[in-house]
Amino acid sequence: MKLIYKLLFFAASVTTVIGCRKTENLDVDYSSFNADNPQTNTALDQWLKTNFLDAYNIEVVYRYNRYYHGNTANVTPNKLEDIQPTMQAVLDGFIGPYRKVAGETFSKKYIPKEFVLFGSYAYADSNDPGVAGTAAGGRRITLYGLNDYAPLPDGAFYFWDRQRIMHHEFGHILNQIIPIPTDFESISKGYYKQPYKDTPIDSAHKNGFVTSYASGVSTEDYAETISWLLINGQVWYDNWANTASAAGKSRLIQKEQNVITYYNNLGINFKELQREVQLYMKNTLSLNESKFPYWLTKKVFTSMLLDLKSDVYLKYGSSDVFNQVYNQVKTAVNALPNYGLTFNFMKINFTSATTVNLQISFNQGTNAYVADYPFNMNVSSATGEVNFTPNGPWTGNATLLQTSVQPMLDYLSNNTFVADWLPVSINADNYMKYGGFSVKGSPASYFYGPLAY
Repeated sequence: MKLIYKLLFFAASVTTVIGCRKTENLDVDYSSFNADNPQTNTALDQWLKTNFLDAYNIEVVYRYNRYYHGNTANVTPNKLEDIQPTMQAVLDGFIGPYRKVAGETFSKKYIPKEFVLFGSYAYADSNDPGVAGTAAGGRRITLYGLNDYAPLPDGAFYFWDRQRIMHHEFGHILNQIIPIPTDFESISKGYYKQPYKDTPIDSAHKNGFVTSYASGVSTEDYAETISWLLINGQVWYDNWANTASAAGKSRLIQKEQNVITYYNNLGINFKELQREVQLYMKNTLSLNESKFPYWLTKKVFTSMLLDLKSDVYLKYGSSDVFNQVYNQVKTAVNALPNYGLTFNFMKINFTSATTVNLQISFNQGTNAYVADYPFNMNVSSATGEVNFTPNGPWTGNATLLQTSVQPMLDYLSNNTFVADWLPVSINADNYMKYGGFSVKGSPASYFYGPLAY
């Protein structure tokens, strides 16, 4: 049986989670819970039967039964009103993405046939931080802690944590059926250490682990890598790797590729699965790490290239409104008298969390030059709205080209934009690798490009 423990804390954003245990004294008043009435065919039973038993042959056990947690743990029953919203999240954020990407046959074959639910975490004694989930025998996932439920938006961490546990435990389920590739453990050989709680998150990060919990043993490392790639997304993972040591970054990249290959061998495109999970995290849970505006405020990206000659615009289309402004600038630069200039492309450089510059690349003969137009950038993580305000005066080449570039300067400064991963139809391999801005209230007016770290 595989165990996953509670996280330490969640403050402001998922990124601040550091570790996998939470010290919590066992002080549970059992009298505060109503005795579970073991009747069948309640409205909840009917809903569970329709959505789990009939659809996937999955039994959901929510009535308290000591058999499912053994005699060494102290566990409290569920609050009945928390079960349906929790299991709806399991359907939407876990089963749904697998069914869409892996197909019905895979989902019915591999998704566990039994989910067991408990209200509290599982405590062995008053000093136990609590077990959050288990996977057993390739067929059962046990979820603890349902009594922490709160509806959205206040319950954002609760729902994020359910997805964390579900995807982690299902990683174990798959590994119990199809073993972890033998070369995975060698990636971090010599760096696994128990007890994992003695490894600070900074050390785990530097050494190429997504959490301290992952640094304890290779099997947990594998499940954690799967889970965090899915629930926090590619940009979070890339940033985690880029801010590790050089060796840690290399290990994280190797682990990601190992997971992708493992899923490919199961007939699952891991990148497509990741995108589907991220769409749930972004659109339903509104998690910051799944949003482009959030990462703009973190100065993770260095630039966005805007080059209408790129094949990506032929494949995914572009905005006629933006194209007109872009080509107007291009024509004006090329026609600037007495200089013989050739326009190359534009680029948005993210110079800080609150500033950018619009860079125009151009040639004079064989010599390459740039003109930079700085802007203040105000980003709302809540709404995704972005405003660009000129932060002149322009100097050097910017002054030389200003009249030619003015239409683009006006386009940026005269509109409120909404930042998002664009284009929405981009393939899964490039999801979160492209970003863009659409004019608020005028979605047909937008621009996007590849993002660089």
